[in-house]
Amino acid sequence: MNLEEAVSSIKLIIDSRLANVRLLGLAVHAVCTYLNFAPTAAYQIQLTLVEAVTNVIRHAYDGQPGQEVEVTVTLRPQWLSFQVKDTGRPLPALKMQALEFDPGDVKHLPEGGMGRVIMHHVMDRVEYRRVGETNILTLDKYFPPQQTPGCPRGEF
Repeated sequence: MNLEEAVSSIKLIIDSRLANVRLLGLAVHAVCTYLNFAPTAAYQIQLTLVEAVTNVIRHAYDGQPGQEVEVTVTLRPQWLSFQVKDTGRPLPALKMQALEFDPGDVKHLPEGGMGRVIMHHVMDRVEYRRVGETNILTLDKYFPPQQTPGCPRGEF
């Protein structure tokens, strides 16, 4: 992601404590709401970021506090971009598998393994790379065709 192309961006940095993820989710939801995403889309984007950061804390940092998780939220002319950075263990190169389950059978829903599926289902572009000792996950969501790019008031 080239921040020079950005219209505007903010950087949120949290300590690797699961309790901090809720605040990050609220901030992402507020940005999505301000940008006039439909309520369901705003919730799905929030869920995606919460899932991504939770995975960093649980898997890259083994649930250990005291590490930074950095999320840069960038507003571009036609899409909203999130970049999640950490210096934990690299993401294993797993083949994404389709989850097969009956969503109506609540007692037998899978308890894990849905994060990547959610990210790829909700976001328009998902990219992971490792640069040196840093994991970088980029998640992009394009504005709906009927929505004017940018914020609802046309100002920043």
